Amino acid sequence: DAGQAGELTGSSRPWRFGDEQPLDVVRTVSNAITRSAMEAPTLDPLEGLTAVNGDPSRRVRLSVDDFEVHETERRSAAAVCLLVDLSYSMVLRGTWAAAKQTTLALHALVTSKFPQDAIQIIGFSNYARTLHPTEMAGLDWDMVQGTNLHHALMIAGRHLDRHPDFEPIVLVVTDGEPTAHLRPDGRSLFDYPPSADTLVLTLAEVDKMTRRGACMNFFMLAEDRRLVSFVEEVARRNGGRVFAPDAERLGQYVVSDYLRVR
Repeated sequence: DAGQAGELTGSSRPWRFGDEQPLDVVRTVSNAITRSAMEAPTLDPLEGLTAVNGDPSRRVRLSVDDFEVHETERRSAAAVCLLVDLSYSMVLRGTWAAAKQTTLALHALVTSKFPQDAIQIIGFSNYARTLHPTEMAGLDWDMVQGTNLHHALMIAGRHLDRHPDFEPIVLVVTDGEPTAHLRPDGRSLFDYPPSADTLVLTLAEVDKMTRRGACMNFFMLAEDRRLVSFVEEVARRNGGRVFAPDAERLGQYVVSDYLRVR
């Protein structure tokens, strides 16, 4: 099967376990013929191509080391969305400082090392909002109730739609399941435990992300039963990954995951 790892570069390299690049059939067979000739110098290497007469001894026999794949490269730029929970529970759990440091670190990395990428930081509590670079240093939590991931995903989706040819990257840092959503009139509705409407609307935005080809990776800063159940459902529907790092290692996890995709 042809892999989906990016655009072909015109070169090939030895196959490694886990590669998704398409197989370079010509190079693979050529390697097998050359190896056979070196193992049996008296044999004409071209005889390895004539298996048509039914003689099994004259067939090309492939080994693992013969395989090569076409080199590919990813899209030249990525549209990055980092969704950060700003709710009061982040302070109560002692995870807010780590979330803020992670936000600043990722923003600095993207703008300095990958300036072609389009990064958007989205903070969410009862409402979600885009956080501009000038706000980053003074970023603070919101002393309100509500984890409105529904609104945050709507904003992130608009960012991805503005960059349709970019590699979509969506990272979510939170310590709780969604407990708020936007009503049709634009006002936020909070409910705890989460209402069915909140979960349905939030998962609908997750499904939209999936259709955009964006995998959502979650970084859980708590292990509440409802949060774990929610992110597992997101992973099932979207195909993204779930991490549960300690607060002091959050930045390492988020930055490493971004670099892995890039």
